Amino acid sequence: MRKETNKLPITIFAIILSILLGIPSALAVFYYTRPMEDASYDLSLLPKDGQEWEGNKGWTVYTNEAGNITELTPDGAGGYLGVDHPGQTFYYSRTLTEELDSPTLQIGSVNQTFSIFIGDTLIYTDFPELENRIGYLELTNLEWDRLETISVSLPLDYLGQTLTIAQSSPVYSEVQKDVVTVWPCSVRLYCGYAYESGLIASASQTMLPVAFLFALELLLLAAFIRNATAGSISLQLPVFALAILFQICSILSKADFTARYIGTPSVDLVGICFHLSVGILLLFLAVQTKHLRPLYLACTAIQWCATLTFLLTQLGKLVPYGDLYVFFLFLPRYTGCFALLATLIGSFLLWKKGDRFFRHLSQAVLILAGCYVLFLLISIPFYPEYVSTVFRRLQGDTITHIPNASLKLIWNLCLISGLASIVLELFEQEAERRTELAVLSARNELALESYENLRQQSQEVMMIRHDTMKHYSLLRQMAKDTPERIKDYLDELIGQVEAVRPVISTENQTLNILLNGKLHTAAEKGIPTEIVRADAPGQLPLSDSELCCLVANILDNAITAASAPGISKPYIRLDLHCKDRFFVFACENSRSVSENDKKNLPTPKHGYGIKIIRQIMSRFGEHTLSIDESETTYQVTVILPL
Repeated sequence: MRKETNKLPITIFAIILSILLGIPSALAVFYYTRPMEDASYDLSLLPKDGQEWEGNKGWTVYTNEAGNITELTPDGAGGYLGVDHPGQTFYYSRTLTEELDSPTLQIGSVNQTFSIFIGDTLIYTDFPELENRIGYLELTNLEWDRLETISVSLPLDYLGQTLTIAQSSPVYSEVQKDVVTVWPCSVRLYCGYAYESGLIASASQTMLPVAFLFALELLLLAAFIRNATAGSISLQLPVFALAILFQICSILSKADFTARYIGTPSVDLVGICFHLSVGILLLFLAVQTKHLRPLYLACTAIQWCATLTFLLTQLGKLVPYGDLYVFFLFLPRYTGCFALLATLIGSFLLWKKGDRFFRHLSQAVLILAGCYVLFLLISIPFYPEYVSTVFRRLQGDTITHIPNASLKLIWNLCLISGLASIVLELFEQEAERRTELAVLSARNELALESYENLRQQSQEVMMIRHDTMKHYSLLRQMAKDTPERIKDYLDELIGQVEAVRPVISTENQTLNILLNGKLHTAAEKGIPTEIVRADAPGQLPLSDSELCCLVANILDNAITAASAPGISKPYIRLDLHCKDRFFVFACENSRSVSENDKKNLPTPKHGYGIKIIRQIMSRFGEHTLSIDESETTYQVTVILPL
């Protein structure tokens, strides 16, 4: 017998090696999700909200009409007075002394237009068709608002040179006492690498989870197609894939670059996609369950109604702005949070009822929740800011206000647990499918052996039948001439009949194939087989794969033991019968009396066969399997309730 390998060290080695390879890969993937440190200088003349004006910061603000320069007067709040008329172009200049790599100028603009100069060299303009010279510009405001700020790369030799910004002023500027006030836009000088790094980090933070979810969606759809080709329609798989699709849309909708592709939507796309994803996840759980389906369907319907109310409210189809308007906007958060909590509680109840999917789901929820709590505890001494942020977000949870943090926490828990449960179930289904294929292949082989056994038995019976008349004639003649030889001759005939291969025929076709195939194997090894009774019902409380494993292991062990060297009279005795609504299957075989041979025989403590038999019979109770052994015999008896 092959020595069993100790799997624990191998498993530990595989886990450690996978972690050592996985951590660098994860670090490489997530490295660019964190932007570089932004080294920047705020050169804005406008004070920030709640702050006082910080002075000119080296700027000179003026008008220039064909060389006639008029310096403007600050009003102490970031505005400047002294332009000749509304709509006049004004300038502000300063010497650049801030040293940066890849210097980039960022100007916060709404509808103003600009021309920017380093020295007398134009580096940016909104109107290239104009005569872009300092003192000769006539800039006008845009008729629309810009969605983004203006970013301009400065030449590498910018240090010590004069930056001049020409800006338009509105015709409808505020006029007080015949004096026009102009407001220079915000100006920031920063490292372009940091800005590019921020763009890369923003894109990575968006696309990594989207790519992961998209891969999972493809996996679910591939599994759906795989099951369909096998003749099984698993509707829960495309439903869950649809929930992932809306989650992908929710993530993409809140990305910085979304507005550049689809414009600014009139409704909250992020919220709508997220609430739809929650509703579809609830529908998936309703499709998956059987015992608590009314509860799950009710939770799903409530969430869908709340989401529809959310959408109609934003479109202005239900109520005007007010308290009820705000309540309807928050309604899907209430319903989504409570519905997901209700389904989680239901999942634990279904776990107790033996539902395999919800057992996986509940276990995954417990594991994830435990890991998250452990992570928070570990983070307290190392990242206290993160922990305080989490608790600060969750402290807002009251019966009247449930922030997005709580709903998203439960949602992520349900989504990841649901994915884990689906993957585990797909693996188990694939394992079952492979087992069924293996059992089918074994049944085909046993069917061929059973057919060969029947053919040889039929041939032997036909030979005996063909010689029967000759035997009768010879016996009659021997009775007259040599009656003393009749006994020996009859013994010879009986031996020929006993040599005919036995064939079992019961109402259970699977059992017939298994037994007759193994009887053929025993006959080839020269092991006589005795059939005491052969009575089996058509239906047994075992699947074909379980019945095949049970009977095949019992008979394989019997054949191995009976064919061992040192046995003077090998045999196998089978007894199949029904008694008091139980099916009894007993197999007795001879065994070696040699101590050396005993060590290699399958016994209750040795061999995989007995382990498999015990595992199959364990669900019927401890008294349904009986093993009796002596120095020369070994008997296994299984009792199956009908």
